[in-house]
Amino acid sequence: MDELKCKRYTSETIDLKEVISIGGNARKKVARRRWAILAKALKSPQGSEPSSPTDEFSVRRISSFMLLTTQQLQSVSINSSDTFIVNQAKKRTWYAYGMDVDGEMYSVVVGHRIRTFSAEDLMGFNNTGNVCIWPSEETLTYYIGSNLQLFKHKSVLELGGGMSCLAGLVCAKYGNCRSVALTDGNKMSVENVQVSVSANDLPCPVTCGVLKWGQSDDRWGRFDVILCADCLFFDEARADLIETLWDLLSRDGFALIMAPKRGSTLEHFIAQSTAKGFRCKQIVNYNNLVWQKHLSLLENCDYDDNIHYPILIEMTKV
Repeated sequence: MDELKCKRYTSETIDLKEVISIGGNARKKVARRRWAILAKALKSPQGSEPSSPTDEFSVRRISSFMLLTTQQLQSVSINSSDTFIVNQAKKRTWYAYGMDVDGEMYSVVVGHRIRTFSAEDLMGFNNTGNVCIWPSEETLTYYIGSNLQLFKHKSVLELGGGMSCLAGLVCAKYGNCRSVALTDGNKMSVENVQVSVSANDLPCPVTCGVLKWGQSDDRWGRFDVILCADCLFFDEARADLIETLWDLLSRDGFALIMAPKRGSTLEHFIAQSTAKGFRCKQIVNYNNLVWQKHLSLLENCDYDDNIHYPILIEMTKV
């Protein structure tokens, strides 16, 4: 894996790429400093709040393409009689995530847990999405908002949606879908998404569940569209992800995978997917606004398009 970041929700970032790119005593010093930040974040209740994708720190570290706006909400209306959901809603800080797509405003409500993440939470199965909205989820969400006609009357699945399943939520609210399933491999993430679903007025049936790649079963059925953002960086999980995509995608369906090149990771994913029987179309310029932001960032010394710029892969079965 080229890049793994565990973000403390104030003004620091733990960047393992920096640790492995240097050597000797310097590496040890950086590692100690980075893991000290993580330890402090795990111990401190103040370290549990997510950073906004539009905050100054995110801009400085190229954590966002500034496509989304966030507004903290004082309260939300929960559309559920489930005691667990109602109680969990009280344990969240609520945000409205909005975006302007060609003059049309779209917004969904997402809850963030008011608690310190444990080491298990941060480092368990497939839960990089537990921490914040990553650029690939951000750009996929914006792409969905720009192409809502693709999802009309379709059954949609989001894989590895993390704490927010933001792309899937926007699809469920505005895509005129037949149904939407929001999934992640981490139980804590799925519980958070379930609570967020109850705070949004969604016009189509929405289900949430734990779905671990390579362990698909008949209860999920098959979907017309599968969404997946930045889920390619674990080499050992790549084959399982491809098998899950194959098992759950309908014969005439399509999958939208958003991820940066990240070295040869994307290339390997496409090669293995093609060998499985997928046709993969790589789209670099999939939205004019995102592309213009990408071009403007190329002059920024902190910006590396190899790890920061998400590419869209459109997958269909041959």
